[in-house]
Amino acid sequence: MQISRWIPALGAITWCASVLAAAPATQPAPKEQIPYTVPELLKRIPPLKHDASGRLQFITWTPFRMSEKDDSYEHGKPLPEEMYRELGKRGLTQMIPPRVEYIPLALALQKAGLKVVMVEGEAFNGPAGDMPDPLHHLPANFARDPDLPAQQPHYACPLLYEGWKRKADKVREVMNKFKSAGVTVDAVWLDWENEPWGGKSQWREAAACSRCRKMFPPGVLDDQKKYRQFITALRDDLFSTYVAAPIAEVFPLASTTNWEVVYSSLEHPTMQAWGLYDIAPAGLHLFTAANPVAYGNSIYYQYHWKREWNWPLDESHMDRLYTHIMFGQVSQHRQNAMRVAPWKQSVPWVARYCPDDEDPKIPVLTRPRYREILRHIWLRGTDAMQIFNPPRPPWSAIITEEIEDVVVIYDEMLEYRKILERGTVLNVDVPAVQHEGAIWSGMRLGDEAVVRAFTEGKTTVSAEVSPFEGMKVKIECPPEGQTYVMKLLSGAKVEVRKVK
Repeated sequence: MQISRWIPALGAITWCASVLAAAPATQPAPKEQIPYTVPELLKRIPPLKHDASGRLQFITWTPFRMSEKDDSYEHGKPLPEEMYRELGKRGLTQMIPPRVEYIPLALALQKAGLKVVMVEGEAFNGPAGDMPDPLHHLPANFARDPDLPAQQPHYACPLLYEGWKRKADKVREVMNKFKSAGVTVDAVWLDWENEPWGGKSQWREAAACSRCRKMFPPGVLDDQKKYRQFITALRDDLFSTYVAAPIAEVFPLASTTNWEVVYSSLEHPTMQAWGLYDIAPAGLHLFTAANPVAYGNSIYYQYHWKREWNWPLDESHMDRLYTHIMFGQVSQHRQNAMRVAPWKQSVPWVARYCPDDEDPKIPVLTRPRYREILRHIWLRGTDAMQIFNPPRPPWSAIITEEIEDVVVIYDEMLEYRKILERGTVLNVDVPAVQHEGAIWSGMRLGDEAVVRAFTEGKTTVSAEVSPFEGMKVKIECPPEGQTYVMKLLSGAKVEVRKVK
């Protein structure tokens, strides 16, 4: 389950953090308790060594604060300019909701040289419910789905667009107010996980709705697979027309995306974020960026662990499952994007620790494996990242560690900035959970390439990779991982250099 699907949408984006803060940690809290404050973060995370100027910066789910009691963010008040400059040196910026109260904060970010990135969460019926009589017209004896939360008694009819038009007008109005105030919005990365979706309960209600029966094409409501395919395409159209377009009208250069917006096709389906099913054919339309999800989510154990593996439930084996799912959506989206729109950006949500299943027996993704996964995400066509770091009491360190891991690996990968920004992805294979061979990712630009490789087995394995057309290179793939820089020389030779 996507937790944010069932949390009421608030104006700001603190709803998920406030709810998840009450969740018990799935591993013991370390002795060291780290306060989540800007001074502490700056002390623990050094500035980037490599140049990141002009690139989109990372946003964090939990806002930056000067102290644990600092509530200036909730009131749209900026931090001291020097603090923003220091965050910028680490590739970070403060996210803001698309609300006019945050114009002063946006101006402060801009003055300090940071990017202005908007993020907003929304759930349930969303725009579809913002109109008179939006809900399905159901028979009197219709049995309500027991899984529906109290905040969502029923779903809205998905082919009613008036609420979406109202939302588009509001988005357009807010963007124009930021522009009039002198703000240039660099990105709008939304987290709208609202209807319509093609799930079983949604299909069941639509099929029973007398109004939908009149509006849907014949046959669509008679089969959930057809319904999901129809709704996936409809969802792309709605968000493109009523969300991406109004933003682009005002800020045509802004990076725009929404939760789990990815490319998927019949030939190469992309897995849903938790690996539960394949996404029906889907696209980005007017969104400029995809938003694949790569979370170390404990619920993968419940969904995917197989008894026939006959494995102990320990860190090394659970790491394999995390790796499989976290490679999945990023890689399969890229496989499709390379065919239809390689110019589109990719801005995934990433997290090491997401305890949707609160069973303390489920091991947390290990930190070395998370950092390894991050390297491979960069080498599979990523332009920026969004860091999902809500509080996880009593494990106070994780909120800062989530940021540190992303920034440290980003700095490492910036060594190959030119290749990351203009190169071609070399491999999109998704490792099976039980795979003990080579796992590698890489990108090529002209006569240069960078490759990262490792194995989930206990001993080093070798692999043949093709960094350049018609060329085979043998590399070693140790459990701890290894980076290779390759250069095509005259005489059809390839120079291979290991990087520490």
